[in-house]
This record gives sequence, C-alpha cells and structure tokens, in this order.
Amino acid sequence: MISFVHPSSARLAALLTLMMCGLFSWSQLQADEAKTPSSTAIPVRVDVVTGMLRDGKPYFVKGAGGDKNMKELAARGANSLRTWSTNGLAEILNEAQSLGLTVSAGIWLESECSWFSYNNPEHCAKQAERVRKEVLLYRQHPALLAWGIGNEVEGDGSNTAFWKQLDRLAVLVKEFDPAHPTFTAVAGANPQKINGLMKHVPHLDFLGINTYGGVFGVRQHLEKMGWTRPWLLTEWGPRGFWESKKSASNAPLEQTSTEKADMMRSAYTKVIAPTGGCLGSYVFVWGWKFEATATWFGIFTREGETTAVADAMQEAWSGKAPINRAPAIGQLEGVPKQPVAPETRFEASAKATDADPLTWHWLVLPEKQDRALNSNKSMPDSVDETIIASKGPIVTIQAPRKPGNYRLYVWVKDSHGHAATANMPFDVAAPSPQ
Repeated sequence: MISFVHPSSARLAALLTLMMCGLFSWSQLQADEAKTPSSTAIPVRVDVVTGMLRDGKPYFVKGAGGDKNMKELAARGANSLRTWSTNGLAEILNEAQSLGLTVSAGIWLESECSWFSYNNPEHCAKQAERVRKEVLLYRQHPALLAWGIGNEVEGDGSNTAFWKQLDRLAVLVKEFDPAHPTFTAVAGANPQKINGLMKHVPHLDFLGINTYGGVFGVRQHLEKMGWTRPWLLTEWGPRGFWESKKSASNAPLEQTSTEKADMMRSAYTKVIAPTGGCLGSYVFVWGWKFEATATWFGIFTREGETTAVADAMQEAWSGKAPINRAPAIGQLEGVPKQPVAPETRFEASAKATDADPLTWHWLVLPEKQDRALNSNKSMPDSVDETIIASKGPIVTIQAPRKPGNYRLYVWVKDSHGHAATANMPFDVAAPSPQ
C-alpha cells in the first residue's frame, strides 16, 4: 500500500497554512467530525500490486469523462464516470448510483495567473478551505470512487510551489475522507512533471494521465521515467488537434469517426489492462462538445447519435459487440487543398457503409483558428448559400463570398440513433488586386 505519514503529522502539514491565515481551527475540525453522519461510503483502496479495491473487491475502472447520457454509458458496459468539478455533483452521484456507476469527482484547482499564485500562502489557504468544504459535502456518498484534485494545473511541471500545495491538499482530503483515494490529472507525463510528483507529492494515491495521440507509449514512458506508483488514464481518445497533421493553412486534419474507433480499439487492447500499475481509464468525451471542430472529441453528435467510438468502447468494456453498429465512413474526397476564389464551386464526396439505409447531412462551418478560441463550446452558425446540391454521398459546394478558413462536414446517419462523421478544411482566398 502507498504509505501515509502519521495522522498527527499529516494534519499539521495539511492544516497549518489554514490555521495561520485564520481560515481554520481545531475546534472547527472537531465540529465537522461531530456532525458527520454514520458513513455510507463504500471504502476504496489503491495498491500498486493488487490495484484498486472497492469494498475489498478488485475494481478496474471502465469509464468515460462526462456526466451526460449515463443510462447509455451503463448499458454499454462501463462502470464509472469522471467529472472535472463538483458542480451539480449531488445529482450526478445519485443518478450514477441508481445505474450502478461510480464517480471520480473532480475538485477544480486554479491555474497560476494574475489573481492566484501557488507561492502565496493566503491564496493556497483559501483554496484548501474550499477543497475541505467540497469534500465534506460529498464524502459519504456510496457512488463516490475517488477525488481528482485538479486537472492540468501543473503547467510545464516546473512550479515547485504547486506540487507542494497539491501534496498538502492530498493529505487534507485524506484527513477528512479516508475512505476514498486521491489523484491529480496531468497533461502528459514529461520528465519535469514526473520528477515533481515523485519529489514533492508522496501522498497522492495514484496518478491520472491525460493523453491522446501518445496513448500507445504511456506504459513504456512511465517505466522509462521511473514511475512505480499506480496510474490511470483520466482522459484519452483520438489524436488531438494539436498533434495532428495540418492543411496548407495550418488547419488540423481530423480522423473520421471510423478511424477514431479503430485507433481507440487498438489502444485499449495494447495499453489499458490491470497490469503494471494501471487502474483503468476514462475515455473522452461521453457526450458532445465543440472543441477545434464540431466532431473532434464527441462520442455523440450534437443531436445525440452515437458514433463508432461508442461501439468500440462497448466491445472493450463488455466483451460484446453491439447488435446494431454505427455506420463506417471514409475520408472526404474532392475538397480543394489549395485556396479557391470566392464563390468557386467544387464537388465533394465520401463513401459510407452500413446495414441500414443512410441519410447524409452536409454543412460548411467557419474554421476555428487557435486553441484559445475553443473556450466557446457552442456550435457556430453555418455559412449560408454554400450547399448548392446534395445527393447522398455527393455534394456540390459554392465557396463562401468572404475570404477565410472553412470546413466541410458530413454526418451520415442510420435510423437507429447512430452516425458517422468526417470533415475537411478548405480556404477561400482574397481576390487578387486589379
């Protein structure tokens, strides 16, 4: 088992800053403990040899990130879901429990910024007090599996003050909730981050890793870095837009839903297994979001259809393929690779196959230009007067009047709530000066 310092020492290490800043006292601790109801929590323990034990029984996480579509998540063979904060957590925990799912509950931590610094004791104390209150609210729930203390807060891994605060928070959470393990989710696991964790954060029960295109090398990388404690993939999925091939105008080239499913099926088989300290995984994302494109990470479409990735995950989680699968699709053909003049017409197509009749839905959207713009997760308006004609797998496009970067999308849907997706960027050049 991962060792912890003596409770009295742990209490001092976790609560000293709070007490010094006047945000916490021993009498407050005693009051919190006095009002704690008899525990209904199901105890969870983590061991590098035996893995995760829930109520004394082996528990391998087969999960997804996101708190939507829980019924389908459970029906497809998953056993857990992950959140990034405690917003709405009571309802999420209750629904999860009713479906036999557990929840790794995220506790959001501030990033280093103009109004928060991990080198400022008062900032850290206020953060710790907020964390304490969140843990007290939900620690007794039987669907709670683990506490995720922060998501990709570490930056490049060089901020020692952050790592020390993270360890104080891990001890603090364990002090108030000894029944549930703690982790933090880091973006990849470069040497600086691993070194920071090993040197300054001994009290986390396991490490959460967010990785996409690098998923196939996770095991070898952790071994090379000398990581010997348990770990879990807290986010994983298709190649990210930051690591994909680019168009001539630097737009990322997205995999089709079929290519994503093939990649993720292979990754699950090769990487995610209860050996070498692996505790399981949370695939990203069990729902829909606009990030880089309208289809990049969503396992569902905006209208709620499931893609082939859901089928691949069902096979991985349950060992059984779905009776009715999502359509398969190839890359779009005919989309110009070089900029075209405004209102230029071109014909594009894609091949798709399925056991059921299919309907084709084409759309042109303005392109997002950098990662910062993806904070707006709403669907942008489609570009008017661009779909001139469409007949199943073939579409005639008229380039927009306004020069810029655009993307042609297709959703191919069956009659059973499934869809395939593909898209391709294209550019409209400004007219040459006369």
